[in-house]
Amino acid sequence: MVDLRDSDAYANGHIPGAAHLELADLGSSVAGLENVLLPPVEFGDLMATCGISKADAVIAYDDQWGLAAARLLWALHHYGHDGVAVLDGGWDGWQAEGGPAAKGAERITPGRFEAAPRADVYADRDSIARRMRSGEAVLLDTRTQTEFDNGHLPGAVCWDWFNAVPADSWDVSRDPGELRAEWQRLGFNASDEVIVYCRSGMRAAHTYLALRNAGFSRVRLYDGSWQEWSMKMEHAGDD
Repeated sequence: MVDLRDSDAYANGHIPGAAHLELADLGSSVAGLENVLLPPVEFGDLMATCGISKADAVIAYDDQWGLAAARLLWALHHYGHDGVAVLDGGWDGWQAEGGPAAKGAERITPGRFEAAPRADVYADRDSIARRMRSGEAVLLDTRTQTEFDNGHLPGAVCWDWFNAVPADSWDVSRDPGELRAEWQRLGFNASDEVIVYCRSGMRAAHTYLALRNAGFSRVRLYDGSWQEWSMKMEHAGDD
């Protein structure tokens, strides 16, 4: 169990036995880009400090409709660990249902985690450019409409990540059937390959999770997202 809320919230109450992980610790700044996923060795070391070993089942939760937990889920998928899920309802749902809580720090036995990158859930700028030329994939921009209107990847479809969140609920996602119908109206289906992106790969992780839960098996996340794409565009203009 991994709690991805801030440290104060964790100290004031968490699911017993849960390790604490700051969302920001999953990434670092690289070449002017924020929140780039840690490289394999560093990621493996971080998971080990959370008590995670390769064969473990991992449940992640937060208090943001699964936004932070989804980032960990995608990161684990990318590094070869499929045994991970997001707690529906998160901390708020756990409290509402009367789940037990612990305070303060937990003694976490270190795990042994060796990250093994897999390519099928990851996209970079070059692979997206190839798919643009061939028309092989749907590009799904999960930022707001205003952000999209101010600049986006060519051919992308705008779909704000928060559209997945049900009204008046802490659940992670709306009914999968509703979402599939909504995405079909936007022009893509569960058989399509979908590449999700946002500004820095955070919001897109939530949509990655929603798509996977709705039966989309060919989903990739562009970790560099709009911050990298727009930076490359600016540099190209300087040439």
